[in-house]
Amino acid sequence: MSGNGRSASKICFILSLILIIIFLQLLSFKQTRRFNERLNSLERTLSQTPLQKPAVRNKSETDRYPGDEGDWLIWAFAVEPKTLNQMSVNRCIYSKWMTVETVFEPLLAYDYDEVKLNPHLAKSYKISDDGLEITFTLRDDIHFSDGAPITTDDVIFTYETIINPKIDAADIAQLYVDVKGFEKIDDKNIKFIMKRPYFKCLEILSFWDTGIYPKHIYDFNEPEEFNKRISNPIGSGPYVFEKWDSGDKIVFHRNENYWGEKPKIEKVVYKFIKNDKARLQALQSGDVDIMIPSPEQFVDLIRDENFTKKFRCLSYWNPGVPFYYIGWNQETSFFADKRVRLAMTHMIDRESIVEHLLKNSGKITTGPYFIHSKDYDPDIKPWPYDIKKAAQLLDEAGWKDTNGDGIRDKNGKPFRFKFSYSADSTIYQNLAKIIKDSGAKIGVDIIPDPVEWSILMVRLPKHEFESVTLGWGGDIVEDNYQIFHSSQAENLGSNYVSFKNPEADRLLEQIRQTLNEEKRIELSHKLHRLIHDEQPYTFVFTRPTYRIVSPRFENVIVHKLGLKEEEWFVPKNKQKYK
Repeated sequence: MSGNGRSASKICFILSLILIIIFLQLLSFKQTRRFNERLNSLERTLSQTPLQKPAVRNKSETDRYPGDEGDWLIWAFAVEPKTLNQMSVNRCIYSKWMTVETVFEPLLAYDYDEVKLNPHLAKSYKISDDGLEITFTLRDDIHFSDGAPITTDDVIFTYETIINPKIDAADIAQLYVDVKGFEKIDDKNIKFIMKRPYFKCLEILSFWDTGIYPKHIYDFNEPEEFNKRISNPIGSGPYVFEKWDSGDKIVFHRNENYWGEKPKIEKVVYKFIKNDKARLQALQSGDVDIMIPSPEQFVDLIRDENFTKKFRCLSYWNPGVPFYYIGWNQETSFFADKRVRLAMTHMIDRESIVEHLLKNSGKITTGPYFIHSKDYDPDIKPWPYDIKKAAQLLDEAGWKDTNGDGIRDKNGKPFRFKFSYSADSTIYQNLAKIIKDSGAKIGVDIIPDPVEWSILMVRLPKHEFESVTLGWGGDIVEDNYQIFHSSQAENLGSNYVSFKNPEADRLLEQIRQTLNEEKRIELSHKLHRLIHDEQPYTFVFTRPTYRIVSPRFENVIVHKLGLKEEEWFVPKNKQKYK
């Protein structure tokens, strides 16, 4: 009996061991399957995410290898700006990229990762409890590139120039309508007094959008002297203007007299190459180092493994991404009626535009806010593509084909208008064809009107167009007063389409005076809804920021606010220019 018992016990032990082994194998298999599922999920996510290859260094690496000095950074820009003067209605995003913070520096500057204003030319600031008094104290060691110290007189000159009604800067001056005045305490301290609270007061009074101008250089007797000054910008920043070869390039070199930490790159060149393909060829040949590709161009390039091995292809969302729109000039007989503007939106197949023109690299948007901001109301859905609805709305507005020629008319005037756009933009050229074909389907004759960018920029504030397609670049903190308040339709303001709506004005003014973020977001959503209903613009799409960068450059970091070229460098063994 004892032998049989031992034998039975041995058999039970062996069976238990086998079962344990089987269980562990099954568990291992299940964990492996879960791991593979997670891996596959990760791969699917990565495959659906726009390609990014920034070279990020951690702090310890940067401390060990701060980067070599030397070499040039050569940009390829599609557009040549009309002016480098940032206190001008003729400034554009390209001139701002060239000069703000690099030539003209603000009192406070945004941290690119924390997205908050930090002292820059000012060493400190103080805001009163009621938000109506803001005092800045300037640093003791700051000076302009010519060595002249920066004082509160330069801050005062900048402010007084902006608000001077004879200076062509109405689009900027509107930011300061709530400023009552200032008190110069001494050469290093200045107090601004507000008429009423403004949620962007700290940003505007730090002159983040223009930088501080040296009074001893820019002072004028007649405002027209200042308005005509479009070149040779002089400020306190890390770069100094060198030359402007009209039609070819603008060049800046490093400010060797800079008061702060100097950048590693010794020269920055902006070359003007209008054609998309020509810019790409210049990048591939090494004639330029960085370009802004069109959306469809970017999508094609990241599918090319050989190309992505040679260049950094960066795609990222940041508050500065533009929204693209079609503006309907309400001073014309066509677009004063809200029903007509809504009909124009219904006739455009925006989903097809995103799919075919952008190759699904963008999104349809519904309002004038950054699509990933709190101000943007995600519950507002785009108006659908609906040809029948568009025709019905035009009928209701009295635009009908009364003479059988295929074109709608009203009071003897045919519904025929020009669709203006920048002649150098491939995406606008393609959009113009789509819009023309869309109009033909509902009896509207749309005439494509390609215009040179510099000429278009002059026409817009004068309302010398019928319809136009453009993009507005976003702000870190958005205030749409500039483009939608009725007051900004006058005096060369940025309300190009002459949108005038009392409720919109009330909301825009209330948003400005609301310091509580939650309440302000609620008001922004109301404005978003109103703009969506009124359709002064047809909001076509928004899309990420795209950049293609030569691999020569190191420390290329994608921050929350985008790229900061002043921190880049080129290792000695990769440098090309002396």
